[in-house]
Amino acid sequence: MSTPHVRGVAVLNALRFVRETYGHERHDEVVTALAPARRGVFLAQLREAAWVPLDDFVAYLEAAQRLLAPGQAGFFRELGRFAGRLERQASNFGVMVADPLTAMRMGPTVWRSFHDCGRLEVETLGPLEGLARVCDFPASRAMCERRCGAWETLTSTDQLQAEARETRCQLNGDPVCETRVVWRPVRG
Repeated sequence: MSTPHVRGVAVLNALRFVRETYGHERHDEVVTALAPARRGVFLAQLREAAWVPLDDFVAYLEAAQRLLAPGQAGFFRELGRFAGRLERQASNFGVMVADPLTAMRMGPTVWRSFHDCGRLEVETLGPLEGLARVCDFPASRAMCERRCGAWETLTSTDQLQAEARETRCQLNGDPVCETRVVWRPVRG
């Protein structure tokens, strides 16, 4: 497998989360904590449409959690929720995730917008429930948890709140990472 990449917008959203939540100077600390070979991506002008090596992105996420929220179990999920909210509000993905059935049908397309390898398979279990399987893509705790958080906010609507829970993971020896997504009515 060639080096996997993520879209620059995913990285920019993570940098924005760190800066807005912890401060600009803390972002600088995270970058400084990275191995010198990994710092370049975060010191250069990064474009949303650029491709960034997945290993560099994961290194940043792990360093941010280690330095800014040691022991905080929900750090990567919260970072993902932040990114999912931004994508839902600021991009053209809204139409592809307008409702649960459309989100499940368009999930593989959305996946390819953010990743240059691997694939997403979605099994629709009902109008408000599906299983999303990430295949042929390297697993990491940071990416798996971030993905669940991003899916929760990216695919939620004003009427339906998405809940994502990983049910299988390559890190546990499973052949794929699988997430069960269920949409529940928003309580007023």
